[in-house]
Amino acid sequence: MIPLEGMIGGPVLGASAAIIGVVVGRVAKPEFFFVENFFGIAEAVGAMAAGFLFTRRWKGVLAIYIFLLGAFLLHPLAKVIPLWTLWNVYLAFLMILPAAYFVKRLSDGKRGAKILFPAIALTTFVSVELDVMIRVFMLIVLGLYQVYPIPIDLLPQIFIVGAFTTPVEAVYAVVACTVVGVPLLISLKKSGLTQ
Repeated sequence: MIPLEGMIGGPVLGASAAIIGVVVGRVAKPEFFFVENFFGIAEAVGAMAAGFLFTRRWKGVLAIYIFLLGAFLLHPLAKVIPLWTLWNVYLAFLMILPAAYFVKRLSDGKRGAKILFPAIALTTFVSVELDVMIRVFMLIVLGLYQVYPIPIDLLPQIFIVGAFTTPVEAVYAVVACTVVGVPLLISLKKSGLTQ
């Protein structure tokens, strides 16, 4: 539901709500590997991205993707990790402009489910995959794989498994956010709580 936090609260309030949820969740149930507690920052960035997209500031999301992908691709370990394993992140990068298009149509006064559905679905996909890319950045570029420790020769297998599991998680997120988000955002609009 983190993308919905960004869509409803905007980039600042959405990211704040996400980080509060992360902190409370990690305090209530800490991760087994201590370093994994830091990956919660990715959830806040995902919420922030959804907020940026829903406030028509998609260029910020584009810039974050370009920076993260560029840093990863220029890192020496990018030669070890099969680049095709991030296919879902590349697809999400390409979906930024379509997401921005549908959000713009929302701001043109069209709030029906026919416009909300693709706007929420694409925004969710872009923000959830940005969460994934932040985790990849932290793991590889910032070197957190060494803290686990994960041997370098095991990284390709981890990314190959992730190439099949993370898209499934993204599909779950898209379905959940659109099923909940379309009626929720329509209700919030009707009640005057959102613009």
